[in-house]
Amino acid sequence: MLDFGKIKPEEIPGIIEEKNRQKAGKTLPAHALYLVEVKYE
Repeated sequence: MLDFGKIKPEEIPGIIEEKNRQKAGKTLPAHALYLVEVKYE
């Protein structure tokens, strides 16, 4: 499996705890994103 520098799920808690936004990687602007639906069990 190729790894394109993506963050592994198990790395996320450490990134959040460090509070270093740079370690989270690049993001895109939220332009045109909106919440469509919320489902509760």
